[in-house]
Amino acid sequence: MAIKHKNILLAAIFASLAAGVANLSSATATYADQNPIHLQVSPVKQKLSLDPGSSYVSSFKVQNVGTEAFNYSTEAVPYSTTDVNYSPNYSSISTYSQISQWITFDEKLKTGHLEPGQTVDVPFTINVPKDVPSGGQYAAIMAQTEDGNADDANIRVVNRVGMILYANIPGNTRAEGSVIENKVPGFLFNPPITVTALVENTGNIETTAEYIFKIWPLFSNETVYNNEENPGTLDIMPETRRFSTISWDGAPKLGIFTVEQTIRYLGQENTVKKLVIICPVWLLFIIIALIFFMIFWLVSRARGRKRVEKEATN
Repeated sequence: MAIKHKNILLAAIFASLAAGVANLSSATATYADQNPIHLQVSPVKQKLSLDPGSSYVSSFKVQNVGTEAFNYSTEAVPYSTTDVNYSPNYSSISTYSQISQWITFDEKLKTGHLEPGQTVDVPFTINVPKDVPSGGQYAAIMAQTEDGNADDANIRVVNRVGMILYANIPGNTRAEGSVIENKVPGFLFNPPITVTALVENTGNIETTAEYIFKIWPLFSNETVYNNEENPGTLDIMPETRRFSTISWDGAPKLGIFTVEQTIRYLGQENTVKKLVIICPVWLLFIIIALIFFMIFWLVSRARGRKRVEKEATN
C-alpha cells in the first residue's frame, strides 16, 4: 500500500513540473498607434524663481511630429495632483496654482497651423502680482490640436499635451517633509523585483527626492543592478505625498538576491536592505509536495520498522 501511495505522489509531482514548465512561455502582441496626427511640446518642464511684482518672459516649442497637418491652440491651466500616484488635475485652482492666471501669450502665435515636421516657438509672459504668497506655484501650459485636414471626418481625434511650470516665490518658504514608507519585498512568485516608497512634503515649496536601487546575487559582492551614478529623482509638491516604484526587469524567474533601496530627501538618508527570494508558484508547489512525500515516506518507514520489530518479538 505504501508503494502505491508513493507512485501516485511521484506522478502528481511530475505532472505539476510539466505544467509549470509549459507556463514559462507566453506571447504578447503590441499594436502601433494608427493616428497620423502627433503633437509634441518641449521642454516638458520648466523651473522658475519669480519675484513679486516682476515679469518673466519665456517660450516653449509646439511641434508637428506626425504625418498630417493640424491647427493648434495654447492655454495656461492650473496644475495640481489628486492622489499619491500624482494623477494630474488641470481644473482646480488653489493657493499653489494661482500662477495659471498670471500667464499671457503672444496673440499671433497663441494659435496657428503646423505642417508635418514643422515647429513653432510660442512666447509667454508671467506677470507676478505684488501681493502673492511665498512658496510654490504650479501651472501647465497646454497645446492641443484643433482639427486635421479631413473636415468631414466622423471621428475627431484631439491631441493635448503640456509643459509643467514649477515656480517659487521667495520669502517665507519652508522645505519640510519625510520618508513615510521605504519597502523592499521579501518573497516574489515572479520577476521583476520592484521596490516602492512614499515621500511626504509638508512644506510650501516643491522638494526633490532621490532614489538609489541596488541588487546583488546572494553569494557575490558585485551588483547586477545599480543606479547610484544616475539615481531616480521625483519632485514632491507642497502638502502632498508621492508614491514611487523602481523595478529591475532583468531578474530571473528563480533566484535569491540582496536588495537595497536608499532614499535621499532633505539632507537625510533612509535605507532598507533585504534578502529577496524569487520562486514560481509551480516550483513552490513541487517543493511542498516533495516535503510532504518525504514526511509520508519517513512515517511509513517508521511504521514498517515497528511492525517488523513487533513480528520479530512475537
